[in-house]
This record gives sequence, structure tokens and C-alpha cells, in this order.
Amino acid sequence: MPTLTVNGTEITVPDGTNLIGAAAKVGSHVPHYCYHPDLEVVASCRICFVYREAPGPGGHVMKGLVTACSTPAGDGMIVETDSDDVVKARQDILEFLLINHPTDCPVCDQAGECKLQDYAFAHGHTHSRMTEAKRTLPTKELSSGIRLYTNRCILCDRCVRFLRDYVGTGELSIMNRGNRNEIDIFPGMPVDNVMAGNIVNLCPVGALLSEDFLFKARVWNLRSTPSTCPGCSKGCNTHLDQMNNELQRVRPKPNMKVQGRFICDKARELYKTVRSDDRLVGASDGGDESSRELSWDDGVAKASDIIRDAGDDAVFIATTHTSNEALTALRELASVVGSERLAYIPNAHSWPEQSFPGGFTIPGDTSPNTPGAKEILGRTLEELIADGQASGAVVLNTSWNLENVSEQDLERLKRLGRLVVIDVKRSAISQLADVLLPGRYWAEERASFTNDQGLEQGHVPSVIAPEGTRSAERTLRDLAQALETAQQPEAVL
Repeated sequence: MPTLTVNGTEITVPDGTNLIGAAAKVGSHVPHYCYHPDLEVVASCRICFVYREAPGPGGHVMKGLVTACSTPAGDGMIVETDSDDVVKARQDILEFLLINHPTDCPVCDQAGECKLQDYAFAHGHTHSRMTEAKRTLPTKELSSGIRLYTNRCILCDRCVRFLRDYVGTGELSIMNRGNRNEIDIFPGMPVDNVMAGNIVNLCPVGALLSEDFLFKARVWNLRSTPSTCPGCSKGCNTHLDQMNNELQRVRPKPNMKVQGRFICDKARELYKTVRSDDRLVGASDGGDESSRELSWDDGVAKASDIIRDAGDDAVFIATTHTSNEALTALRELASVVGSERLAYIPNAHSWPEQSFPGGFTIPGDTSPNTPGAKEILGRTLEELIADGQASGAVVLNTSWNLENVSEQDLERLKRLGRLVVIDVKRSAISQLADVLLPGRYWAEERASFTNDQGLEQGHVPSVIAPEGTRSAERTLRDLAQALETAQQPEAVL
């Protein structure tokens, strides 16, 4: 482990640490564009220049500017990140990068998150010496969801290296030569893979933009909340960005224990399910569209009647999209009537497992909480039905994926008699309900899931749920309270 001095502070860093990482340890941020810890180091943008003195052969001291991204920390080094030479070099590099860059920050979606904008303010000149006309290049559609504003590109090469080395598809390349260099796709090969959206986050300027988010909102008007993706058993960490109580986009939140620094495009699309217009927002005495609406209290009363009538024969079931908190509340509800008939419905919807050269994997299980359901409920619905007769059931299906139940399990549910269903929208399960109570999506409640590595991860609400809905956990506790109240003997006057 080398020991070196950075900005006058002596530090020791792990072997292989570059000077960007070493400077970060003393609280100094070295600006960089092309460098990314998950990608091959190319040292092409040169904005990360620092001054270094290092012992050389024969007692010679090597002095001068070096690129911090490609220079490993060494024993006895002296590093300055803000010397006069470094400041001048950064100014020159920024002036070069801005020669042809358009001054369209007011209409660029990257404004507020743009590293070119930030570094220009922090390290650049206060005015431009460029008097010639700027070069103009066309905007390109790289895929059905990603647009390249070529005029803004600084050729950091991050997107090219990510698709080539991390994803292994390699749809992008730097075309032409000299000052005609530009990013482009190979003929007939659009950027079409499930990891493509990450190049938008990797782009340090406003060159690569998501058409889904284009002109939706200024980033400083967004409120970001950390969350967990419910799209599969991996449980990737995300940021949910909302404005005016509407989710606008999903971004990766780095977690090296779970998914690293990236997420798949399926995760990016899930916010749209929360914004759906066909939500259940009130209790009803059935699951079809002709059912009668009920007040919340009446819905809870009718549901508790079904559970009480079934007694210890009642069964309590949840899909594997249910949070640990709701699963625990379901088990506690069962104990109120003395039932030990608990089960979960395995997910019937899956996709092929995918692995990428960079180490990212997408598991085939599209449920966020299969381990949690197994641990808390214990057995599948098929195993429960095979174990004996049952009558009446409480079923949780607060899922974004309405195709998560097999035909066989639907038939098993039909044989259970009267059903109380908690769901977020009408589904094959909710159609079977005798009492239907509205639930909430993962982004609307405080909850946790256990991923396929056994790691329990929690998240907080990102948006306020529609009026008339309740979290599944609260609904189950309301049912338990109604049953306990009904069981209490009347007071003798």
C-alpha cells in the first residue's frame, strides 16, 4: 500500500488506486470526463491533469503534469491538484472542449447535471476567444429511445467503451478522423439492448439524452428519493425522481453489493406503472366492474366477516411481489383466527437470465421478494391445497406485473370459496374477489424486499398515493383489529 502526499497531506491508499482516488481521500475532486471506474482507462480528455513529483531511477525526481486517471499512486509521490500549472492546463482543456460546443444550456435536458457546465464555472475562462463560426452536426436517433445531440459531444468515449466492453454489443464507435470525429452507430445496427439506457447516465454532457425524459422537467425541479427496483429478484438500487407528485424517471443508485453502478432498461420503465390511470381507489363488494362501491369501513367489515366465518380453515396467501412488512402483517392476521394456513403464489412470469461481460446480471425471477415470501409464509399455494381442505382466503397481489399468476394457481384460488383480495388494479386475481380492497405500489409506501442474495433492502415512499388507497400492511392490521374487536365479549352493565 503506497504512501504519498496529496495537497500537503500524507495518506496511504490501497494498491492500484489512481490519483483521482487518492485525491478524493483528502477531499479534493479531480475533474474528469472520459474516466469511469467500470470502464477501460483511456486518458483522452486530459481534464484530470495534476502536478506530480515521483522518485525515479538513479535518484532522479520526475516532475510535471500527469493524467490522474491513468497514473497509479506510488510510494513517495508528491501530488498537487490545484497548482498554477494545473489550473492553467484545465482552463486550456476546457477552452478547447468549448470551441464548437453550442451555448444551448437553457434548452438542454442535462443542464443542472452537466459536468461540462459545472467544470466551466469552476475551472474555465470567463469569456471565449473563439470568433469563428462553430461547427454544426446533425442530431441522430441511436435507437427508439436514445437521441444523440452530436454538437454537444466532447468525444469522451464513455458510451463506446460501455457498449463494447461492459455490455459486449458494441453498437457505437467513433467515426471519421481528426476534427471530423463523431460518435455514430454502425450501419443497420441501432443501439438495441437492455442496458442501453445507461449510456445516457454515463454521458457527462448533454449529448446523449433519453427521449422518454426529453423536455419533461428541469432537473432542479425534481425531488429524488432512494428506492429499490421491484422488477426482478436482483433488487437494484435506484433513484426515483418526481415532480408535482408524478414520477418522471428512474436512475441508478450505485450499490456495489447489489448491482454496481448500472440498472437495466426494464427498471427504467417501471415508474410508468405507478402513473397508470386505471388504479383501484376504493373498496368494493366484488372484483368485476359491475361491483358496488363500499366505504372503507364497510369494506373492512365485510372482509372481516369472510375471515371470521372461515375461522381456522381460512387461508392467507400472497404473491412474491408483496413486501416483508405486508407478509408479516398477513401472518399476524392469520394468528388472530388461529389459522396456520399460510402460502405464497410463485411467480409465473419470467424472462431468460442474462449476463454481461462487465459482470452485470439480470436474473430470470421477476419477483422482488421470493426469499421473503418463502421465509415468512413457508410453502406454495399448491402445497397448501394438497395438504387439505380450506375455505375463504385473504390474497395479496400488490404487483406491477399482472401476469404473475399461473392458470393452475388461479384455479386453486377459485376453489377456496369467498375471497378477500388486496390489489392495486384489476387483475385475474381481483376478478375472483368477494371483497376488493385497494393497495399501493412499491413507490407509494415504506417497505422492504429480500433479494436473491438474501439481502433485505428497504425504501421510503417517493410519491403520495391516491386518496382512497391504503398500504397492504395497514389494511391487514385494520382487518386484524376488526376481528379482535368482534371477539371481545360485550361489557355487562
